[in-house]
Amino acid sequence: MSSGDTDVTTERLEQVRVEMRAPVTFCGTYHHHIDDKGRVAIPAQLRRFLPEGSVVAPGPENRLMIWPPEEWAVKRDLFLRTAETPAQERRFMRLLIGNSSLFEVDAQGRLLLSAQQRTFAQIVDQVVFVGLGTGVEIVADELWQSDQAELSPAEFTQVWDLVHQRGTSASPSPA
Repeated sequence: MSSGDTDVTTERLEQVRVEMRAPVTFCGTYHHHIDDKGRVAIPAQLRRFLPEGSVVAPGPENRLMIWPPEEWAVKRDLFLRTAETPAQERRFMRLLIGNSSLFEVDAQGRLLLSAQQRTFAQIVDQVVFVGLGTGVEIVADELWQSDQAELSPAEFTQVWDLVHQRGTSASPSPA
């Protein structure tokens, strides 16, 4: 076997390793300060899995979302498919794409959130990054604290039981 064959074999093995990689699951919560210019450090635990082409988009309930390219395509296509008329499609695209921006991080690992994005998400000086499996939510700290104050072990148990009772794809109950 020549050294050229070894290079090809090594390249193919690397390609197989990349293709066999498990899908990324974003999880956890990370609290960060946002500076006066609207810059916020992206947690390294999340940043390393957000590839070029990721998008910062408006989300429900006064939140922003960071979507990797594949998930962004799914969300964008969902907005397109659910429009019932051309006029509604244009409106949906304006709402979603017109209020989105590319995920760009500076040399210090910071994301610049525009004034419009900060206003939409009611962000003042602290944000929380929340891993939601296929994407990352950016939420104002005050809103996050309010949501968490409402969460009790009993409420979580009710949600857990409801999800499992309905037979979703959630993992089986350990009990």
